[in-house]
Amino acid sequence: MTDKLFYDDPYLFNFNGTLISAAEENGLWKLELDRTAFYPEGGGQPADRGTLGGQDVIDVQKADGRVFHYVKEKPSGVELEAYVDREFRMDYMQQHTGQHILSAVLKRVAGAATVAVHQAEDYTSIEIDHREFPSETIELIEEETNRLVCANHPVYSYLNGDIPISLFPLRRETKYTEGVRLVQIGGESLEHRSEALEEASEILAGDFKAFSPGIKDLAACGGVHLRRTGEVGLIKFRKQEKVRGRLRLFWLIGNRAYRDYRIKSLLTDKIGEALSVPLTSLGIEFDRLLNALGDERKKNSDLLRDMALLKAGEIRNENHSGKVFFVLKDSDPGFFKQLTIALSSFENIHLCLINLEGDSGQWALISSKEDLDFNIFRSNLLPLVDGKGGGKAPLWQGKVGKADKIDDFADQFESLLS
Repeated sequence: MTDKLFYDDPYLFNFNGTLISAAEENGLWKLELDRTAFYPEGGGQPADRGTLGGQDVIDVQKADGRVFHYVKEKPSGVELEAYVDREFRMDYMQQHTGQHILSAVLKRVAGAATVAVHQAEDYTSIEIDHREFPSETIELIEEETNRLVCANHPVYSYLNGDIPISLFPLRRETKYTEGVRLVQIGGESLEHRSEALEEASEILAGDFKAFSPGIKDLAACGGVHLRRTGEVGLIKFRKQEKVRGRLRLFWLIGNRAYRDYRIKSLLTDKIGEALSVPLTSLGIEFDRLLNALGDERKKNSDLLRDMALLKAGEIRNENHSGKVFFVLKDSDPGFFKQLTIALSSFENIHLCLINLEGDSGQWALISSKEDLDFNIFRSNLLPLVDGKGGGKAPLWQGKVGKADKIDDFADQFESLLS
């Protein structure tokens, strides 16, 4: 059994350990120490980062009470100095503690039980047993969560000991019965205090606000947590999505929420300054600009269509005079699309249109010839320009990948129509 220092002191970031086993596994060295402060992956929390014996710790895993550290090379010595990445550990302690707070508030304020948790690099998500959550409820959850954070309640972590796990008023049932690690938020620690369990049950079943100095949450969890809720700092709702008939709520917790606020604050200040409006008027100004942009887009679209109709008339006349291959340079893709639509509406037309931007671009085959075999065009001509695409009579279109053989392409196209 490895002495798990991260439970005794989750704020321990450097230590010395004795190497007791080393084995090569999948190109890495799997090291076991007599003691470790590296938290192994588990409980939705990723493995700690850091260095061991001067090497980067690539992964940390647990099995049967033992903790294994994975590095690239076998250490030369037995006594190893280790450093746990403090910023990484603190980030995930904020995530894990914040998630407990959120799950407690979701359950006791909105009656939403936590079904699954995922702690990613840039967010923490909580899946709940609800199908719908109105914005008013989200705001209430966020408000109550941060009120609990600011109250700076103590956070305890301990084993159930000789007290049956069934006697603890857990927020969520656990399948384990012995050696269960419990995380308690608020109140006095219930460790070794069986006489206090009945009162704790009444508190946790009562009104959330009525017992402000009392216990706020009790759950089975093998992760590492902060000492007090105030260290979480800030919890901010990000978004929600439906999954398997339930809701998944995304949250920014701790320093992640502060960084997000900093970025958004700088951005809104910059936009407000550019538009010469205060922050409170940004929404109104945005809607006004969006409507104006829609109007301009409509005008531009109409203008492109009119220009395309004029150009289509010119090309049709040249096509009737015998020209079948047309190359445009750097034409707007929207204009090119309108042009192909206009040309395809004409009768008795047979031509190929290329729009080049550098060495790539677009192609369009427009033909009312009933005996035109597009398969020949696709197999014999398109490879010359690394072309892709398709369609159906009278319009086929796609992308041009290269244009160095555009002259060969033109010659073969003229042969195809002859």
